[in-house]
Amino acid sequence: MKIITKIVILTLAVVIMGMPAVACGEPTAPPSVKKITLADAPTVLDMSSDLPASFERLDAASEGLSNKDMGLGPDFSEVELFLSEEPYQIIFAYLTIIESQLDRASSDALMKDEEQIKSVVVENLRAGAAEEGVELGNVQVQVTYPDIGDLAVSGSGTMSAYGFSMGYDMLVFKSNKVYVFIMSTYLPEESVSLVPLARGIEQRIGMFSQ
Repeated sequence: MKIITKIVILTLAVVIMGMPAVACGEPTAPPSVKKITLADAPTVLDMSSDLPASFERLDAASEGLSNKDMGLGPDFSEVELFLSEEPYQIIFAYLTIIESQLDRASSDALMKDEEQIKSVVVENLRAGAAEEGVELGNVQVQVTYPDIGDLAVSGSGTMSAYGFSMGYDMLVFKSNKVYVFIMSTYLPEESVSLVPLARGIEQRIGMFSQ
């Protein structure tokens, strides 16, 4: 299960760093409001109050899923990790802050190209699996554009490995300069939607200036 989770984390990092989201105006905040930094990620990404009671917040580093373990690098926050054992579902999230308007603007066309996003997700899932010595079976992905933040894109689907099928969801949204990445892997049964979790995170981002 952990290898599948790692593959999904790395896939999303690769996909999105190639397409940071569309630029928009930068609202000003009162001087008394703290400017958000990567160090605020544990607060911003704490989804405990939005998740069912079956979920437990885990230490990502202890589970081998830290920023360093994933090779995300200093441009990303630490990974925040949540587990429900019954029904089984892992949800994890991290964020980055992109200061360059050119970098933010460069992704607009790609994020709106549904077929390209599907292709990139599938290719990187397979490449990530190969690096871990895992052969993925049938991989499917469906792309939607939820109304979250300034721009959001979501991918969901199924993949098979080790003889069983896993569902996965990926959601990325932008709130001004902050880009949030939320991912989930689960057995094919009822799972917690990432959309309301993302909206909760967006509200917490609003407590800071950018």
